[in-house]
Amino acid sequence: MCSSLSLRGQQYVRVEMERGEGGYALMRRYGLDKSPCSFAEFYKINNLKYGEALSFGKKYFLPIKVYKYNNSSIRSTLKNFDLVKALEVERYNKWIQTQKLKSTYFLQDRLLWVPYYVYNCEYEQGAISIVAEKPTLPAVKEEPKIEAKPKNIVSIPLFGTKYEDVEILNDNLKGRVFYIKCGHGGPDPGAMVKIDDNVYCEDEYAYDIALRLGRLLISHGAIVHFIVYDPDDGIRDDDYLPCDKDELHAGKRAIPVNQILRLRERVAIINSFYYKYKKRGIKDQRFISIHIDSRSKGLELDTHFYYSEGSKVGYDMAVNTQAVFEKNYAEAGNKKYTGTIKSRDLYVVKYSHPAALFVEVGNIQNEHDQKRFIKSENRQALAQWLFEGVIQ
Repeated sequence: MCSSLSLRGQQYVRVEMERGEGGYALMRRYGLDKSPCSFAEFYKINNLKYGEALSFGKKYFLPIKVYKYNNSSIRSTLKNFDLVKALEVERYNKWIQTQKLKSTYFLQDRLLWVPYYVYNCEYEQGAISIVAEKPTLPAVKEEPKIEAKPKNIVSIPLFGTKYEDVEILNDNLKGRVFYIKCGHGGPDPGAMVKIDDNVYCEDEYAYDIALRLGRLLISHGAIVHFIVYDPDDGIRDDDYLPCDKDELHAGKRAIPVNQILRLRERVAIINSFYYKYKKRGIKDQRFISIHIDSRSKGLELDTHFYYSEGSKVGYDMAVNTQAVFEKNYAEAGNKKYTGTIKSRDLYVVKYSHPAALFVEVGNIQNEHDQKRFIKSENRQALAQWLFEGVIQ
């Protein structure tokens, strides 16, 4: 059972200890174990010494403030306009309802629970991020550190067993940041096609290309953030990549079902990191979003690119990458490359602060285009060509 009591001008949630619980178990039950500073605040507001034993059956305040929601937005309610933090508050309120810790969602009862850690502690909230260089600038706090193995090898389990050891070939991209996002993921598989008895999903193939591109960038010393990630897929060499829904983003957060929320959250994650790096003097930050289009079955589509109108760096990325594709097609001599470049008012491209390149690999419905992403060697080639284009 929960209650709340006014404390120092704000209301704190107060709950009863369950049998067998200690302080850590109580905090974990309410999802408050993200940071040591949450525990310090817990003991402080209960007038206890840090680590002091708690009593079964007694009620304790939790470091969760209760605000009266203003029926407008979380940010205006809290008078704090950090979008990423507001999204974390929203995520937390959804979570406590799914865990039956609070019976009514805040949009109905107007009681918004705001965990202390969101605005006062350092906690894991960013995208899966990888620093393969030995930076002279301090690393972003949310990033997991990767310890280098001997002989310039870093181990990155996200890439899967076969590809997790990455050799750092040089530091040519040192101090440059790349945000890589595959399209869709989680509850949204994106475009789909049935071939024989298997269903092929856009997000699985776009993700594999994204990982391969990120691995190449890391091998040359870049800092890479994967905005969408799958905790167990890794880079795969199979033709058929089964569809699943376990992709996540932003510190192991579930991907929202609502498309608008999904896009807003991804942009917020990118922009949050962008400002952190900008404050540290890093100017070269780029965002690549990888998709597979779905058109009529008979339409062949070469890989084509979109950028945000008015973005010179975005336009240059598109032109340079198109030139790489054109060159490789010419060398192969199979067919003329017809991939286009256009400006387009896409949400993630328009509102992300780093220069952005939106890539459409091909038409998932077209039998010819399918070969471009179904074969693992072709996915690797796509990643290599994208790499050569976006680093220029």
